Amino acid sequence: MKSLRRFDKRDLLFALLFLSFFGYLFVTGEPLYVGDTFQYENQMIMREPVYALLIQLCRAISPQYHYQMIILIQNLLAAAANTAVIGFMRKQFHLKLWESLVFAGILLVPHIMTPVFASTHLVLTNALMTEGILFSLYPLAFASLLDMIWSGKPVGKKGFRTLVFFLLLSLIRGQMMVLFVVWFLAAYVLAVKNGIAATDRTQDGKNTFVLAENIGKQGLVVILAAFIIAFAARSVLIHVYNYCEQGLFVDTASGKAMSFANVLYVADRADGEAIADDELRAVFYEMYDRADADRMNYKYAPPGLLGRARHHEECHDELNFTYFSDAARQYVGEKQGIYADRYQELMIALDEVAADLSAELMPEVLGRYVWNYLSVAALGFIRTVAYENSFLAWYAVLIYIAAAALTVMLWRRDPGSRAASFMAVVLLTIAGNVCATALMIQCISRYMIYNLPLFYMAGFLELREIMGKAGLRIWDIRN
Repeated sequence: MKSLRRFDKRDLLFALLFLSFFGYLFVTGEPLYVGDTFQYENQMIMREPVYALLIQLCRAISPQYHYQMIILIQNLLAAAANTAVIGFMRKQFHLKLWESLVFAGILLVPHIMTPVFASTHLVLTNALMTEGILFSLYPLAFASLLDMIWSGKPVGKKGFRTLVFFLLLSLIRGQMMVLFVVWFLAAYVLAVKNGIAATDRTQDGKNTFVLAENIGKQGLVVILAAFIIAFAARSVLIHVYNYCEQGLFVDTASGKAMSFANVLYVADRADGEAIADDELRAVFYEMYDRADADRMNYKYAPPGLLGRARHHEECHDELNFTYFSDAARQYVGEKQGIYADRYQELMIALDEVAADLSAELMPEVLGRYVWNYLSVAALGFIRTVAYENSFLAWYAVLIYIAAAALTVMLWRRDPGSRAASFMAVVLLTIAGNVCATALMIQCISRYMIYNLPLFYMAGFLELREIMGKAGLRIWDIRN
């Protein structure tokens, strides 16, 4: 991507701006050791490899100051990545200086919102966690996806570079696997679009077989193969990493336990009768009774969509790490003889218990599960574009409707509108991120706001294009 590789002297202003902002965070802050840090430091199988390997590398270089080295890297990466994104957007959309400054401010929003508004108050680039590098790499990877789309070539260097970029992100945090699906859909649409165009240029425009052949010639088989290989490569790399670090040739563990917490939250005690195994049923009753006594159940949620979602959020981690974990550990110890001294194997065994319980209980709780899932996902959509409260919830609904309407309007006027394609891919990615995250865990802000800057940049560009086509000159402010 030439516009991300070449440094333009006009980007120097933004490099200095971002270096000043993130340099200030580095100089005035300190490494923030959080709950996840211990797991990455010890290369545990519950976590993806890249951040753990970064910690190992920095510790090998400087055992005494490796934390400071990590946050230095994170802040420098943020400055460099954001500068590259601004350069890419400025060149693609011929942004004026003031527009570029607006985009720079939008890119900094997650780094301002999280310490100010989030319950954790984390300075992201100073936190020893995956978000320390992901919030910088994510917009850069998305710019690569846009570059692929606007090239019009579903198969080529830009497409494969983007897929490799997404693979890297998924090896930092599993949540990023949704980007594989976004890449596949974008490449598929490009192949179909190019195939239709090629067919229209011939005398066989209405011949279905010719159309199918032309679509195939656009690399549809290669796209599908690359998609499958990316998933397989990720799995193999994680298996090899866990084998090298822990001697266990396994995938990342703990996902099934996290998702079971959602099942436990919506369960009733009577649902336990569906569990065929007597011992496993007793385990369910133990965890359910403790959780119910502490009001960690859907029955105790306040009314209203936001109230239900927040109550689930307050309960989720406790259901996973306390109520499920305590009972399941005792069960695994008695049944398989695996205790905390074999911690990695214990985590794998707990995942298996969670999978067994989910399979038995899901048919009984399905209706309540879906209703709760919709509440959690709705909060995720709100948090992607706004802070959650009753007023901003309606704002989020309206702004999503406006974004979809503007996209359709622009596409009708100009099928080649870059602003419309930008917003369409952002909306697709938001939907994928929210819906996938809600299946596994709660949709807290730091999981959701990856797409917030992209959404508002795309919205800004759509408004600019609409107003430009209407002949308004508000955008003609001089530099």
